[in-house]
Amino acid sequence: MRNEKGGIAPVALITGAGRGIGWATAAAFAVEGYTVILAERMAASGKRAQQALAGEGAKACFLRTNVASHASVRRCVAAAIRRFGRLNCLVNNAGVLSVGPLHRLPVTDLEDMLAVNLRGPLLMTRAVLPHMLRQRSGTIINVASQLGKYGLADYATYCATKFGVVGFTEALASELSGTGIRVWAVCPGLTDTPMATRTGVSPRERAGLIRPETVARVMADLATGRRRAPSGTTVDVIR
Repeated sequence: MRNEKGGIAPVALITGAGRGIGWATAAAFAVEGYTVILAERMAASGKRAQQALAGEGAKACFLRTNVASHASVRRCVAAAIRRFGRLNCLVNNAGVLSVGPLHRLPVTDLEDMLAVNLRGPLLMTRAVLPHMLRQRSGTIINVASQLGKYGLADYATYCATKFGVVGFTEALASELSGTGIRVWAVCPGLTDTPMATRTGVSPRERAGLIRPETVARVMADLATGRRRAPSGTTVDVIR
């Protein structure tokens, strides 16, 4: 597929793209002329997102993906490369949240946060890197959180995963220095997404939250070069 400027459309793979920040990011990248791969484990959400983007004339492909599964990640990336021949941008957005004191948090919830929020970005990045290294170019954006920069009671496991994402971003940028691959972490404050409802935000309070589209625009600007920041930088989105 060629973009409106006549060049070959770049390809962005976005995890957790069925709703919230992931969906807003998919829409923002589509506006920029990207072919968008919607990696989403909820089939209904992924299909709706694909149909919505296609209805706007965008090129979008839904691939059902569990980012916590090595086999699922490998299938997703292989399918993307087979279909489009390249991957220009990876947005590690998929995330889950359970709130509560650590000693009361079900172990299954703890394990799900570790698997999706931290293992997921590691596995997905590991899978796309061979292709980006061959291209000698690429962009990786990890969605962390302001809770990846400071701790908060009842969010111990979530904070641990997001602190891990920030550290992963910094280390990976150092590892990839000189390869042409850029890496950033984006740290939003509380954003108006379905996940926010789990924090106890009231309908009235939602008006003051960050819009998903605001976070998505920061990531699109980083990927396209309109916003410049050194590789490895943590970029705050707090308003």
